[in-house]
Amino acid sequence: MSCPSPSAEASLKRHCAFCLKEICGEEIKKCGKCRKRAYCSKECQTADWTPNEKNGQGHKNWCGTDCGEEDIDWIVTPVPGKGLGLVALRDIPAAYPIIVAAVVDKTHPGVADLMPINGSLDDKFNFNTFECGIHNGVEASGVCLRTSRTNHSCDPNAESFYEKYGKV
Repeated sequence: MSCPSPSAEASLKRHCAFCLKEICGEEIKKCGKCRKRAYCSKECQTADWTPNEKNGQGHKNWCGTDCGEEDIDWIVTPVPGKGLGLVALRDIPAAYPIIVAAVVDKTHPGVADLMPINGSLDDKFNFNTFECGIHNGVEASGVCLRTSRTNHSCDPNAESFYEKYGKV
């Protein structure tokens, strides 16, 4: 099954916030609290809820926060001559949090889809790892699935920061 074309109503096509699978219409399960975050299943929603549990993004920590959401505020799409890019679907105000992306380990199902195409999981993980800065005196690094899918730098018009959420 394929989703409607991009010109169809945006709410009909989403990506699961945990496994990144494209989902459509009745398949879309939304977070009961914020009604923005989309999932393909209760299992993916549960895995995404708590940080560091099954590679989840810790949606519990920022549910209801005014920040960007995939397929509502931005999409990951091919950009001519640059590969994949994060492209805004609306005007994004200055200092607005565009994306919340958690660091995952190589057991997350989304790592298998990363570059290099024919690489091992270790190759994919190592190729897409980036430095997140210093946290508690230790250099933090990891893979964030959505930002790893972009093949350009957002540095000219965005800044990133790493915030370590503890288990709640």
